[in-house]
Parts: sequence; C-alpha cells; structure tokens
Amino acid sequence: MDFLILNLTVTPVKLPVKKEIPVEQKEGAFSNFPISEETIKLLKGRGVTFLFPIQAKTFHHVYSGKDLIAQARTGTGKTFSFAIPLIEKLLGELQDRKRGRPPQVTVLNIRALANQVSKDFSDITKKLSVACFYGGTPYGAQFERMRNGIDILVGTPGRIKDHIQNDSEDNPQTLLFSATCPHWVFNVAKKYMKSAYEQVDLIGKKTQKTAITVEHLAIKCHWTQRSGVIGDVIRVYGGHQGRTIIFCETKKEAQELSQNSAIKQDAQSLHGDIPQKQREITLKGFRNGSFGVLVATNVAARGWVKDLDGIGVSKMDKCMSLEDMGV
Repeated sequence: MDFLILNLTVTPVKLPVKKEIPVEQKEGAFSNFPISEETIKLLKGRGVTFLFPIQAKTFHHVYSGKDLIAQARTGTGKTFSFAIPLIEKLLGELQDRKRGRPPQVTVLNIRALANQVSKDFSDITKKLSVACFYGGTPYGAQFERMRNGIDILVGTPGRIKDHIQNDSEDNPQTLLFSATCPHWVFNVAKKYMKSAYEQVDLIGKKTQKTAITVEHLAIKCHWTQRSGVIGDVIRVYGGHQGRTIIFCETKKEAQELSQNSAIKQDAQSLHGDIPQKQREITLKGFRNGSFGVLVATNVAARGWVKDLDGIGVSKMDKCMSLEDMGV
C-alpha cells in the first residue's frame, strides 16, 4: 500500500504583545554590529528589523575574516548571516580595492538557489555589483561582466570554475552554511579551511533539522487512486487561492500527473527535460499565482521551495527526507 505524504504550513497563534523586548531582538539589535545606515535601511525594506539568532551569532566571525561552519534550520536567515557582514567588509574596502576578479564568491548547488541568493545580496547593497553565473546561459555577457569587475559573484560550481581557473588567493576565507552537516562535511572542510575554524550549531543533536512550522501527514491509498486523492486534497486544503507543489520521483511521473484530469486545469510541470528558460518562466508564474499547482521532480525543485510562502507540499510516492522537500 502506498502513502501520500503531505506537508501543511501551520499558522502560529498570535499571542498578546508583551512590553518587554524579547532576548533575541536585544541580542540582534543593529546597534550591536558594525552595520552601515544604508544597509540597515535596505534591510528594513526587506522587513528585517534585527538580526536573527544565526545571523547574530555568526556576524563577528564572518566580519573578522574567520573560517566558519554554521548550521541552522531552513528558513532561519542563513543567507543574510554571511551576506550582511561580507557586504559591510567589502564596503569598507571599496575605496582601496581595484575592480577585477570578484573578492567574494558564493557557490550554490542549483541554479534556482543561486538566483535567490544573488537577489538577496542585491536587495541589501546598491554600491556593490552582484552577478549570478550558472550553466545553460551564454558565456559572452558573463565574460564582459568579469572584465568590467564584479564585487560579489554567486553561481553554481561548474560555471564558477569555468570563470575562475587561476585563483590567486592563497589564504581565502571559507564559509559553510547549511541546515544539515553530516560527519563527512567536517572531514572535507578540514582540507580547505584553516585549522582554527569556528563552528556555530543552532540545531545540535535534534533529529529534525528542518523547519518546525510544518505539519506532516500521511494518507494511505492505492497507487491507482493517488491522482484523484491529490486532486481532492488540493481542493480541500488549497481552496481557490492556495498553491501546491507535488513532488514526483521521475520526469515521466511529473509530466503525466500535470496532465491528469484531476489537476491539469491549474497545473504545470517542472523537471530536467524542460529548458532552463522555460523553467524560469514556470517558476515566475507559480510565484505570481498564474497557476496553483506545480508538479516537479525532487532534483528540479530542490532549493527554492523554502522561498515560497503559504504553500502546501505533497509527495506522490514513498517518503523522501524532509530536507529533500526543502521544508
């Protein structure tokens, strides 16, 4: 018997506002850190009024140039944990530094995540140039940008390696931020990090490394009934305005389900056989609410699910890890 795995976002209960400022806000107050007024203004434009715990606990390590391994749950602000202090460092060096090879490189494993991190950098700095390079896009414009100088380069490993073949930096600062850090990560880190690297872990030995504001449900059904059950679940929980992502194991499954009569009126698919440009159009349409159901393979969807608010997630086969579902 198969199981249908559902992830439903749980809306926190709003408690009465207390006059006393929470400890997290006190520790994360902007005044506790060397952050410029310009950056603070841009952060507030993003709705950030203080540094979150992972940001506050790692800021000085990053700002002072130390190597760091940091672990925190999905959705806790890891990107800004390195983006804010690195931007402040680069702004301080801007007048004395010549434009050339990017002094700061951020490597992500997938294109969608690289695009998101690049946008996060761009949102909180107007004086520094930010570029995002990944495979499937023309080299010409990227070479031109490299010649003109880039302050912050974000991208995927293969394309970054293509552009930066001869790294003249003998003593780089290396930062690793993740929701999961298995033992092999530390073994690899020792090869590339300074021996006295710092470590910040806000998860510890807790078994669930992912967001805790998600409820997980399993519905038992025969495999021949899965499409119909998924359609019913979407109608019950999603309503007219809701958005849902359905994960499939294979490209064939994703394509067929997106065309199933139970959901096809409001569904599109996302998988490896779809050209990169069309993937970006599909993602943009889903974000904007042009359609309500996205049927995707695990690999194609990994990395950007956590950046979408107010969505339901369904798994149409045996359960994969919560980390794979990006929750």
